Amino acid sequence: MRPKTRRRLTQNFSRFYLGLGLFFVVGFLFFGTSSFFFAEEAPVNETPINEAIRLSNGETVTLHASSYDTETKTMRIRLSLDDAPGNTNDHLFRYVYKARPNSEKEVTLLYERNDQYVLELKDVSNEFDQLAVRIYGLNKSQSIDALTAEERKNSLLTSLYADRRTIEQANHSSSDETTFTRLFVKDELTETEQQLEKAQQSVEAQRQQIKRLDRDQEELEGELPYLSLDEQVEQENEIFDLGRKRDELTLELEKLEQSVTALEEKHDKLHVRLRELSI
Repeated sequence: MRPKTRRRLTQNFSRFYLGLGLFFVVGFLFFGTSSFFFAEEAPVNETPINEAIRLSNGETVTLHASSYDTETKTMRIRLSLDDAPGNTNDHLFRYVYKARPNSEKEVTLLYERNDQYVLELKDVSNEFDQLAVRIYGLNKSQSIDALTAEERKNSLLTSLYADRRTIEQANHSSSDETTFTRLFVKDELTETEQQLEKAQQSVEAQRQQIKRLDRDQEELEGELPYLSLDEQVEQENEIFDLGRKRDELTLELEKLEQSVTALEEKHDKLHVRLRELSI
């Protein structure tokens, strides 16, 4: 008679815990990585800073800064609108939450001067996800509330977006015009400095190109005495083309140098203006 094999109780428990652990690992991999059970985070949606946006009516809008004050629950938007020639539209601003796009809220206009605006959005929840500031272009005789849905859609120029995860945190205690004017002047000064640097680089690149043409022309002229008559004619034509190209580059260089001079003058004036506003 075959002897019975004894199974140890500890072996049964080990297999039980091994199976239970394997179950939890497989369950975590499946449920923890499945977007069906865990919603994926929405991508950041925000309008780039200091990037001009061309509108359908020929205008351009530039968002200079946006900030949020958690204490006062206010958001401030600084922007500039460059009117197209002959455009007589008035601008109206409204904002909506991403979760409630059909529920527009009013926007307070804190500052308006030379197509520069500071908007304030009040009662913005600390838990807001994403929101959009809508810019409408209306005739002076139009009222946003009197427009049909189609007219309202056609009058919408653009929307500027802000995301809770990336927006700058700030204190909105100051609201005087001098502060806002100084901020816009600083923005313009920074932009002018960037333009001036690029213009100076272009001038230097143009000068180097003219020097290379001069060297090439001098080298070709030095070879002329050693060439046959036919080769000389061909080389002289090449020298003539180089001279014409040099004249074209010289005219372009003069325009670039004038642009640099104008930017330097603008830069100096903005510096003086900023100093006056800081007194």
